[in-house]
Amino acid sequence: MKLKIFYLPCLIAFFNVFASFPPSWNTSLFAAEKITEKIMDIDEVLPGMKGYGKTVFLGDHINIFNVEVLGVLKNWEAKSNMILIKISGGPLEKTGVVAGMSGSPIYIDNRLVGALAYGWTFTKEAIAGVIPINEMRSTLLNDVPQQRDYTPSIALDWDLPAFSDSGKSLQTASVTPSDITGLDSVSMANMMKLTPIQSPLVVSGLDNGALQSMQPFFSSYGLYPVQGGMYSFQTDVPNKTKLVPGASVAAILIKGDLNAAVVGTVTYVEGDKILAFGHPFLHTGVTDLPMATAYIYTILSSQSNSVKMGSPTEIVGRISQDRRAGIAGILGEYSRMVPCHIEVEGLQKTTYDFEIVDDKVLMPNLVLMAAQSAVLSTERKLGEKSVQVKLSVQLQEHERPVVVENVFYELDQSWRPLAHMAQPLSMITNNQFQKVHLDKIDLKIKVLDTLRTAHIESVKVDKKQVEPGDTLQVDVCLKPFTGECFHQTVTMQIPEDTLPGSTLNVTACDATYSQALNMGRCAGKYHPTNLDQLLHFIESTEQNDNLTVRILLPKKGLTYKGEGFPSLPSSVLSIMSFSNQSGVGPLFDEVISRVPTPYILIGNQSIPISVK
Repeated sequence: MKLKIFYLPCLIAFFNVFASFPPSWNTSLFAAEKITEKIMDIDEVLPGMKGYGKTVFLGDHINIFNVEVLGVLKNWEAKSNMILIKISGGPLEKTGVVAGMSGSPIYIDNRLVGALAYGWTFTKEAIAGVIPINEMRSTLLNDVPQQRDYTPSIALDWDLPAFSDSGKSLQTASVTPSDITGLDSVSMANMMKLTPIQSPLVVSGLDNGALQSMQPFFSSYGLYPVQGGMYSFQTDVPNKTKLVPGASVAAILIKGDLNAAVVGTVTYVEGDKILAFGHPFLHTGVTDLPMATAYIYTILSSQSNSVKMGSPTEIVGRISQDRRAGIAGILGEYSRMVPCHIEVEGLQKTTYDFEIVDDKVLMPNLVLMAAQSAVLSTERKLGEKSVQVKLSVQLQEHERPVVVENVFYELDQSWRPLAHMAQPLSMITNNQFQKVHLDKIDLKIKVLDTLRTAHIESVKVDKKQVEPGDTLQVDVCLKPFTGECFHQTVTMQIPEDTLPGSTLNVTACDATYSQALNMGRCAGKYHPTNLDQLLHFIESTEQNDNLTVRILLPKKGLTYKGEGFPSLPSSVLSIMSFSNQSGVGPLFDEVISRVPTPYILIGNQSIPISVK
């Protein structure tokens, strides 16, 4: 009995000492899940304090790194504080702060202080900034948006990208010491400023050229593109990865034949709510992005910016908020994604089917990137080519799809025709009239290795004087590139109500000039006041292979906000003609004939005629 009494205090002391130790270097996610979070307020943090942080360096196991407090930056941004720390341990001695560590929870005395979120490039030591956890909680846990009425209808498994051991195929924006030799002090100061830790954008199935063309867009949001390939990952293991503090988390942007996701770290978990990153992703406020667990393959060291290479493994919820203090997600809820189909017909016929986030900022840019990748993977980059593009967008609010099609010619590798198709999509998703929900995006691209262009050389009419109701024959001379001239005859009908004594202008023109005439002659029609007008404007875009012949007809009446009023009483017409508000203009009518041709037309020619 005495022996038992002697050992009991020793046993209690042993457990007390053991409990004071930080978690081991290679702690499983499920052991970490059992730890109850205690919070340390920023006012308790003092220089010299030491602690630890959690993140994933390899696989899905949470690792521990060392932390030393250097100081507290009060009000470093408006109404925001930051804890300055030095981190060490594991690979950090070689890599410094790693892109993908954003959100790593920082602990002092086993109490959560905040999220690793900011850093400097080109520093010799791994020094970083921590956003206090109370700022994240007060910003992101209040007024959480309600769950959207959506249930995923497809499997949520994801094939992981695999990375080679050598890493030679990976494209990084690393900078060597020789690159910065000779920079002045101002340039160096700009490079050394405190910025959010970059987030790796892991992509697969995308052409490197398309990725590089989108680099300015990604850089503006602090995203660091990393390429990978497909990898078969087992998602049916008994202990699936879960989102706990220190675990890797991914925001999914594209899923399917093309993949893209942004990887960061979980900071805090409260019930079914997840806080991560410690800095904004896109800073869009309320958002709706799929949230997934992630697997880390390795860390690519760089003198400018080391990066985690990983990918999503399983969708477990949705990201509902994206604010200055970080992102907030909800477990068990699922984001709506828009099916997208891209078909390329050229040297060979290929199709791509994927889902894309329903986000008005990201969607047009991601569709453009996917389209560029689709053509660059099979078609040549340089040389003459004609590109036929047809975009079809199905909206929930409309029975028939919005269809835009056109044909372009190219002499370089810019692929500007695809940007012309992304613009209507952006106009629809960012319209000012009402929120729209896209059901499907369908994009067909046909590439021909010939340059079929023709110039409008001259225009001739069969009579210089016409009467109301007459038929006018317009002869247009077209000169194909490296070909012989030929003539296209267009028959035009002069309206019965044409004003006698007036002068009419007959113009044969290409799509660019015709669109300019539209804007100049009746600009109100091209400043929509509702969604239907906007969609009509988008679908009415002039096509480059149409020969357009226009006759401008002055008429009695006026236009107001794009609508014509030809039958106003004289008194009202007099008053409105001197209106002191915008949107009022003269009324014109126009006879327009569009004739399809096998050529992309360039130029314009005009001739005046008179009415008897």
